[in-house]
Amino acid sequence: MMPSTIDYSRMLPMSIPAMASRRKFFPSNGSTFRRQGNRQIRIEIGHPSALLDPTHSYLELRMFNSSAQTFGMDVGGVNCLFENIRLEQGGKLLSYTQASNRLHSAVLAPVMTNSEGSASEGITEAQRSYNGLIAASNVPRAVAQSGEQYDMAVHNTDAYVAANSVHRLTMPITCGLFSQNKLIPLPLVDPNQPLTLVLDMALDSDMGVWNGAPAAGDVQILECAYIAHLIDVGPDVIQQFKMVQEDMGGQIAISGQDFEYFSQVVPAQTAGQTSLACPARKRSIKSFLWCSQSNDLANTAGPLASQALTYNLSFAGSMNIDSFQFQVGPILYPPEPVNCWGLVFGAGSVGAEFNRGQAVMELAKAVGTMSKTNPTGILSSISYGTDRVRLASGELGRGGVTLIPGSNDKYCFCPFGISTDSFKRDVVESGIDTATLAQDTNLILNWGGGNDSGLEDQVVHMWVLFDQHYYFNSDGSVTYSN
Repeated sequence: MMPSTIDYSRMLPMSIPAMASRRKFFPSNGSTFRRQGNRQIRIEIGHPSALLDPTHSYLELRMFNSSAQTFGMDVGGVNCLFENIRLEQGGKLLSYTQASNRLHSAVLAPVMTNSEGSASEGITEAQRSYNGLIAASNVPRAVAQSGEQYDMAVHNTDAYVAANSVHRLTMPITCGLFSQNKLIPLPLVDPNQPLTLVLDMALDSDMGVWNGAPAAGDVQILECAYIAHLIDVGPDVIQQFKMVQEDMGGQIAISGQDFEYFSQVVPAQTAGQTSLACPARKRSIKSFLWCSQSNDLANTAGPLASQALTYNLSFAGSMNIDSFQFQVGPILYPPEPVNCWGLVFGAGSVGAEFNRGQAVMELAKAVGTMSKTNPTGILSSISYGTDRVRLASGELGRGGVTLIPGSNDKYCFCPFGISTDSFKRDVVESGIDTATLAQDTNLILNWGGGNDSGLEDQVVHMWVLFDQHYYFNSDGSVTYSN
């Protein structure tokens, strides 16, 4: 066979007649949304002759701060506006990402966003990046600041979003069917029951840091649209899809991944070992992600007037744990516990702040960034496992000191993760199967050397990432299995 490099008969790759276009899909249940009132945005997505390219589509909105207060967005960006994100069809739930705002702020954004990505979000998602430091700080500054004041280390100021101001923001949708790279065959979906993207507005106080406590509903979405990248194809192609669908037993399958959320409370001064249930029943669990956050933020110089004065979504602590594992039935993953840094500022702990490498590498494996030049994103020695006044944090609840970051404070993150992918190449589902035998799944936390979880109750937020398959059926319905 002639090498392709000198085979000039191959002018173009095989393709089908198609034309790309852009279309806006608007909410079907109103045009203005807020936490207090019309808090749910419902966007129906359908087309009789076009395929949807989810990797080149995004959400656009106009955010109006109707409050007299100013605020700065947490590192989750536009995701901070939405507590939950769902995908429905005909009243059936296809995908449901709970605590999406916390998942992105506390886990995904810190480890998956690098310096360049942070710069982009300075334009699209109201992030600090190269933007200014003072009032009206959404104005980019031409005069250089110090490195830590830019995109690697410092939160927004509470003056980023001015009172009674409007920002136009954009973000990709990362739930199940929208996070995979195959074109979605919209013509195969019942036009009377289109795919429906549902976004639930989050608490205003959780969206970022405010210069004063906001009222419920102060942040409003004035306009919202899903900007879809569509591939228009002819009727012959649609008919061919239906023939393939018939040959495959009346359905076409698309594989993706989705999250399931659990939370448990660790009481103050828990020691030894504790097991936190996260009863996920899935055929293929790929990763396990978690973070621990104070239940009452009592570690302050007096009671907080409002959690809105702090970055309460992204901040987390280690609970002083020495190690952790993920348990499925009788089996522990990994077999040897993931080592952490314990009580860094306790007696005999000199150098313990340098024991964070194993935990952060396991986290990078869990989110799939290990192959990147910078696998840990914006996590660094001054931002991972730290609080605003110390080099490492168990969130101990030290009286008289505010540990949680606020306006213009440095980043303080503490996400953890474990990869459970077995990397099998002969099957689509290569993660841990907990559904077949209905196995219990637990997060195992270990303390040693007299350490305990600290002086506050902690809420442990847990997400499992799993494989999910979507089936486009001949009757126009969409179903799934996991």
